Amino acid sequence: MKWGIQMKKKVLILPMLLIILAVMNVKPILTAACSCMAPPTADLALSEATAVFSGEVEEVKKNTKDNGKTVIFTVQETWKGIDSQTISVFTGNDSASCGINFEVGKEYLVYAHTMDSNGKNILATTLCDRTAELANATDDLALIGEGQLPTQTEQPADSSTNPYYLYAGIVVVVALIGLFIWKRAKKK
Repeated sequence: MKWGIQMKKKVLILPMLLIILAVMNVKPILTAACSCMAPPTADLALSEATAVFSGEVEEVKKNTKDNGKTVIFTVQETWKGIDSQTISVFTGNDSASCGINFEVGKEYLVYAHTMDSNGKNILATTLCDRTAELANATDDLALIGEGQLPTQTEQPADSSTNPYYLYAGIVVVVALIGLFIWKRAKKK
């Protein structure tokens, strides 16, 4: 009789341990939620932004380093902060991370700010900025006035380039030099 009670306890403990182990191995899912205050007026947004321009989206590239997208624009008109004909701007992956769903071939009025990306400042825009399709930005254009045509033609620096390739290359070169020195010392 005693053996039966001990066996029942063991049988009950085993599922409990399995449940505890299963719960301990559950990892939380990374989530994001975008929450914005009401956007400022166009003239205030112009003064607060690092760069303001209108342009056509040429390319949208996944930017895994910063968990978002890098959008390449051909600049048509500029109001502040840039003078090049091509510019890259970072945005989040989706609306949950305040990212804007830019579409290739469409024109936008972009209000951008600087963002730190591994010690380097890059331009970024979010749903919380006044960035909008150019066709829907007529009120903004009336408030901020006429912009200037960009004059510089350089290509944008690709903010999605991975600096780890450089570091890996340096490690390989140092390892090869170390191997060469070690083999030479071994011969003597």
